[in-house]
Amino acid sequence: MASTSGKRCTLSIEQKLRILEALKSKTADDVAKQFNIGYSTVKKIRQNEEEIRKIVMNNGNLSRKRKRESPNEEIGEALIVWFHQMRAQNATINGPLMMEKAKQLAITLEHQDFEPSYGWLERLKSRHNIKFIKISDEQAAADHAGAEYWINNVLPGVIEGYDLNDAFNADETGLFYKAAPSGTLAVSGTHPTGGKTPKDRLTVLLLCNSTGTEKKAYVIGKFKNPRCFKKARPPLPYYSSANAWMTNWIWSDILQNFDQVLGNRKILLFADNASCHKIHETLKNIKIIFMPPNTTSLIQPLNQGIIRTVKVHYRTQVMRKMLQAVNYDTSIINYAKSIDILKALHMLKRSWFLVLPTTIQNCFRKAGFLVNDNTSDLDRM
Repeated sequence: MASTSGKRCTLSIEQKLRILEALKSKTADDVAKQFNIGYSTVKKIRQNEEEIRKIVMNNGNLSRKRKRESPNEEIGEALIVWFHQMRAQNATINGPLMMEKAKQLAITLEHQDFEPSYGWLERLKSRHNIKFIKISDEQAAADHAGAEYWINNVLPGVIEGYDLNDAFNADETGLFYKAAPSGTLAVSGTHPTGGKTPKDRLTVLLLCNSTGTEKKAYVIGKFKNPRCFKKARPPLPYYSSANAWMTNWIWSDILQNFDQVLGNRKILLFADNASCHKIHETLKNIKIIFMPPNTTSLIQPLNQGIIRTVKVHYRTQVMRKMLQAVNYDTSIINYAKSIDILKALHMLKRSWFLVLPTTIQNCFRKAGFLVNDNTSDLDRM
C-alpha cells in the first residue's frame, strides 16, 4: 500500500478517470502505489465509478476536485436543462439572461426567497463546463439548403465548358492595418495598461482563380492621395471612398480594367450579391455569377480560409516588426501608429504572395468547386 505523508490530497475528475482505467489491469494495492494515494481512496473511487463517468458523459469540468451541492440545487438543475434546450436551438445565451431565467425558475419551483448571485452562477457554470465563447462567424444564419441546392444543381451547369484556370472568385474584407494586440500576458494581480489601439481601416478586394495560379488585390482607403504615396508609388491598385468601402464605381472600374487585360480570354467571376457589385457596363470577357443570398459563408471559396490565411500572414509581419521595435525601445502602440498605408500595402502584397496555390485549391474544393486533387497534407484546411 502506498505510504502517505498524512496531508490530504484532493483528486480531480481527470485523475480519478486515470485511476479507474488503471484498475482495469492492476490491483487496488498497485494502483495506490502508482498514484501515491491510500488504498481506501482507490476503493472509494471504484465505488463511485458510475457517478464519475456520468460527470464526464455530461461534459463536466474534468479539473473539478470537490462536488459542492448548491443550496438551491433544484433551480440549478432546471436552469442547466433550459440552457441546453436553448443552445440546441442555437440561441445566444449570456450571464444576465441566465440570471433572469433563474429568477423565473425560482418562482415556478416555489423558491421565492432565492436570489441568484454572480458567484452562484459562476460555480454552476464551472460544474457544468459552460464557458463564454465569442460568436465570430455567419454560418449559423446561412441558408444551408439554398447553398446545397446551388452547389449540386446550379454550379455544374454554370462551369461546364470552362477551364479551372478560368473560374475566379472575388470578395472584400476589412483590414485594421495598424491593429496592435488587444491584451497581454501578465503576472496575476498586476493591472497592465496601454495606449489606445489605432482603428485605421482599409477594405481589401481579393481576386483569384480556382487553381491559385492568378491572384490580384485591390485596396480602398478614405484618403484620395495619402501623404505617404509621395515617397513611392503604391505596390497595389489603390482607390478611395468616403468610408473606405466598396462602391459601384470602384467595382466597375476594377472589372473593366481586368476585362481589358484578359484580351479574348473568357472567364467566370463568382461574387456575392451585394448591391455594390451590380454593374451596368458590358464586359466582353467576364461573366459574373452572383451567389444566392446568405450562402457566401458556406460556398464562397475566399471565405473558406483564403482571406483568413492572408490576414494571418499580414499579422505575422506586423508582429515581427513590432518585436524589432520593442528591441529598440519603441512601444508597440507607437510602432502601430507609424504604419502608414504605403507600409500596409507592401505587407499586404507580401501576404497575398505567401498564400500557396494548394491552399486556394483546398478552399475552392471546400466550397464545393471541383479542382484537381494535387494538394499536399500540409495545405489541407
